Amino acid sequence: MLSLPVMSTYVDLHCHWIAGIDDGARTPDEGIQMLRALKSIGFCEVVATPHMRPGMFDNERADLVGAFERMQPLLAEHADLPTVGLSSEHYFDSTVFDRVLADQALPYPGQRAILLEFYPLAFPLHIEQRLADIRRRKLLPVIAHPERYQSVWKQPEILERLVDLGAAALLDAAALDGKYGRQPKRCARDLLERGLYHAACSDAHRPADVAPVVQGMSWIAKEYGQEEVDFLFREGPRAILAGELPT
Repeated sequence: MLSLPVMSTYVDLHCHWIAGIDDGARTPDEGIQMLRALKSIGFCEVVATPHMRPGMFDNERADLVGAFERMQPLLAEHADLPTVGLSSEHYFDSTVFDRVLADQALPYPGQRAILLEFYPLAFPLHIEQRLADIRRRKLLPVIAHPERYQSVWKQPEILERLVDLGAAALLDAAALDGKYGRQPKRCARDLLERGLYHAACSDAHRPADVAPVVQGMSWIAKEYGQEEVDFLFREGPRAILAGELPT
């Protein structure tokens, strides 16, 4: 059974609590509710990762920084919220890849790791070379929710290869509860059994998304023990923020 920490100690590396910038929180109040709910289940730090996805969410670095800064006075009115930080969920097309290389992206706080999202049907050509280019920029590539990529459903060895090349894999904990359907659920459990995840997150877009995260955390605790929960939500995220692959 899940045993929440006496004090909030977990770090959420992937959350959409900033209002009105993508498909996440629709209002500031909804974003604040989301943060409050995450604090209640043990998160002391929540990194905002609004989408940077040309053609769908045409956000550039300045847009995301501005939206984050506009939320700060509202957050300051509440004492029961986690510490917050800003990054982005970078959709890995050529435009965003060029921004990463030109220092126009939004790595995680500390500037040592960066969150990447891929097309759900297949990884791009030359993915290994491109991840190596990112590593040469002294950034740790972090693969968002690999359990949702159909190529990984069919061949989990693809993710294993990318991990071997120095990428980190970030589990969306709600997938374990079936939030995204049977196949992502099955894949998430398989990848967890293979030991391919380095950390886990909420990827919350609404306050109601926190409930399946709790269920996912509880499933991990039941199957692998509380130490695995602590690794995925505390030790792993902190290592990633330091630019290190958790072990």
